[in-house]
Amino acid sequence: MRKALIVMLVTGAVLACVGVFARAAQAAGAVASWSERQSIPGLTERTIWGRGQVYVYRLPANVTHTGVLHVQLAYTPADCDCFVYLLGPVADRPAGWQVCPGTYFQGFLSLVAGREVVDYTVPEVLDQTPTADGVLGDAYYVVVQAASGVSHARLTGYLPRVKTGQTDTTSESSFTRLDFSQPAKAKANVTVAGASYGGAFDLTPTSEGQVECRLQYPADVKAHTVAPATAELKAAFEQYVYPSLWEPQDGQLPLSETIDDGKWDLYGENRHAAAPLSGDDWYGLQGGFAVQAAGQWRPLVVYHYVPVLWLAAAQPYAIAPAQPGPPATGLQTVGYKATLLIPQRLRLATATPKVRRGRRAKLTGTLAVPASADAGAALQWAAPGTAVTVQRKLGGAWKNVRTVRTGANGVWRLKVRVRRTTQWRAFAQVGTGQPVEYSLVKRTAVRR
Repeated sequence: MRKALIVMLVTGAVLACVGVFARAAQAAGAVASWSERQSIPGLTERTIWGRGQVYVYRLPANVTHTGVLHVQLAYTPADCDCFVYLLGPVADRPAGWQVCPGTYFQGFLSLVAGREVVDYTVPEVLDQTPTADGVLGDAYYVVVQAASGVSHARLTGYLPRVKTGQTDTTSESSFTRLDFSQPAKAKANVTVAGASYGGAFDLTPTSEGQVECRLQYPADVKAHTVAPATAELKAAFEQYVYPSLWEPQDGQLPLSETIDDGKWDLYGENRHAAAPLSGDDWYGLQGGFAVQAAGQWRPLVVYHYVPVLWLAAAQPYAIAPAQPGPPATGLQTVGYKATLLIPQRLRLATATPKVRRGRRAKLTGTLAVPASADAGAALQWAAPGTAVTVQRKLGGAWKNVRTVRTGANGVWRLKVRVRRTTQWRAFAQVGTGQPVEYSLVKRTAVRR
């Protein structure tokens, strides 16, 4: 269920409006802080400092016989998205462990709320070194990811084993199985935190253009720093953007761009995904998608951004062809910096959140317009005196409040007296043949 995306460096533009939203982290996977600004005309730059988590469980014994390895993940809340997949030895892969084929189901919706199941048929036992109990066998790992807030998860299942003292890893007569549960205590669970819905992770392009996303790691979210690029990393991330409704198309959720091995760590010759990015000296992920009025990604639709910690390592991942060490087990937490560039030509940057009845609310924003009538023309700040109309919602309809004029750098401002809690938006017709631009909606609450 996700997709790699993001980015573009912001350089040298005039800062028009800045909005900073600090958020205390309520869980290890929560947003530590986030901020927004427009320093490029028509593009809102959102910076998120947060933490991703992943839980890795090494099965309690090696797999020593062919057969079905069964894993069941139960999690609450049941309407959250929590995922499970399996790591183990794969005969045709270079590393000692890889994602077991057919066990990576993030592109599909769970059939049963609150439950995910993996049934993997072990094709062969690769390590048949004799031991006193039979053969040494192969190590397998179960990975649990949360993709929509905090999930409380529990693992149960069974794995194929040879009977004590036997070394035949394929016959039915030597087959037995071992049950497992994690945590061992019946009513205990593991808490894994992921990106929550809403707030910093919801993005709404209001105009046509290109959404871009950049994900950098590891980061110190308190100091707002990202570690320098290095030949080795201790973590691998993924990032995705979803439509507002998670409805599958042909059984799979629409993603921002085609998945290929070059976007995934620990696959083939490119274990660091897009590392380093072209023209930059850092490791991370980047991608984007076009927003068009008639396209799959449309203006004024809320999309959900999901950065996910895919895996953390017990030892740093070395650049291919060196082999990665085993994954770090238990609950792992890694900080990240996500940067989103969102097309918003008309921006309602701030609106007074609370006022006393009869007092004035202050609204501020910016307007960017095409530099010429040519298709795909670059954007520039609207010329001073360009009209912007502010509206308030009355019942189910929007009513004009006042038309204001832009000043330097496309900035517009309005103070208006309010007597009841009000929703605001702005619109502007910036030229013949150009679409009407609308801003996002903001709210002012009235108190006595």
